Amino acid sequence: MPKFPYIVIPGKDNDVYKPWISVNLNYLKTHKITPPIWALIDSGADNCLCSMEIGFWLGIKFKKQPQKVFTAANGQQFSGFKERIKLFFAGEDYQCDFYFSQTIPVKAPIILGQNGFFNRHKVTFDLPNKELEII
Repeated sequence: MPKFPYIVIPGKDNDVYKPWISVNLNYLKTHKITPPIWALIDSGADNCLCSMEIGFWLGIKFKKQPQKVFTAANGQQFSGFKERIKLFFAGEDYQCDFYFSQTIPVKAPIILGQNGFFNRHKVTFDLPNKELEII
């Protein structure tokens, strides 16, 4: 059962602890694999999301694809292009759908959500001990 420490984000008044893990993404059509990138584990995200910049680096051709519109928790709408990607983390790999968008924050370029991550893993958030367990 791999356990991962929460990552400390220094705050003005208090430090904030976030559930981040290091992942690699592989686009099978170009055989390109990213170097390790920090991904935020977000139980409130319906899908796995990724920045367009990473998609461009992987060689994805977004112009030929339809976009899906999402609504964030704050009510802001954004759109994303769906693409099948291989996700690597903690010695495991599998294919899942990611939505690539220009509105994904630079500080969180990969977000692992319900469809694609939580539907494959049991995730236990343990903030008092500042760690999470992924089974």
